[in-house]
Amino acid sequence: MKRALALLLTLTLGSQAQALSCIAPDPIRDFKEAHASEDRWSAVVGRLDFDESRLPVVPLDQQAEPKAPTELRAQMVGRFLGPEGFVQPFQGNVTLRVSCYLAWCGGAQSGGRYLAFLRHEDGKRIVQVEPCGQWLYRDPAPALLDAVHACFAGGPCAEGGQF
Repeated sequence: MKRALALLLTLTLGSQAQALSCIAPDPIRDFKEAHASEDRWSAVVGRLDFDESRLPVVPLDQQAEPKAPTELRAQMVGRFLGPEGFVQPFQGNVTLRVSCYLAWCGGAQSGGRYLAFLRHEDGKRIVQVEPCGQWLYRDPAPALLDAVHACFAGGPCAEGGQF
């Protein structure tokens, strides 16, 4: 019985792992995608505060059902990207749009320092929080912020950097 249960768990977890294939998140790729978009975008680095208890969790018996993204109100305080770098003060409300795919949901920690790409949509600033980690980067290193600024300023914009 234990062997059958172990085999069942392996097959179940193995098929779920194969279902979620992520390429490594890359802030430069995100910047390029935002820049090429017809939407208006901003990049902000700072503290993100929200009610973590509202983050979605997908129960095991509901993983096959598609879920609509969960929207959470959040506050971000920091600096937004401009011609001189991340120097302009930013303080405002943002909406975290948290997506789930099967058992995996995007996530963040309240009080953490993040680089966030904000899409302006119908008067809201949206941060897409994906299971694969794009659009929101915890504890960004100075080198990462410099690379995003260089891209913004028309300088080198190579994906796949080690930050």
